[in-house]
Amino acid sequence: MRPTNDQTVRNIDEASVFEKARQLARVLVDKKIHDVWVVDVAGRCGYADCLILGDAENERHMQAALDGLDMALSRPGFGLSPERGERWTLLDVGDIVVDLFLPGIRGIYRLEDLYADAPIYVFDETGRERRVLPEERLSLYPAARRTGEFPVTEWRAP
Repeated sequence: MRPTNDQTVRNIDEASVFEKARQLARVLVDKKIHDVWVVDVAGRCGYADCLILGDAENERHMQAALDGLDMALSRPGFGLSPERGERWTLLDVGDIVVDLFLPGIRGIYRLEDLYADAPIYVFDETGRERRVLPEERLSLYPAARRTGEFPVTEWRAP
């Protein structure tokens, strides 16, 4: 098992917001979150400089990822308070917002499309990243997302 990046995140108070977002994305990769993207929305968004998006397999997987972020960011006596929806979780970490989704939900919200001119940094399962320019972003989507035919039936209201 690979060591996690938790210790490196704890001591990055002087790091830039973008560098901190990259390190948090690697924590999510270590927790096996799928399709981890960092969207650099600095100067384009009023509530954050970076959005981190990722897909969890189920509720327990999502909670494990949140626990990893909590361990990476928390100081003694200070915990994180995520906002939970039916099939998503949002974690506000100041200038960084982390959005985790359960299967089939991320395509419904398409948060990255709110900032179509923002570069996206995609992380693979080893934590390596690659920058995707706005004009290349369609290559990230499965065919259904490119054509606009979203399988909304994957999600069922409780």
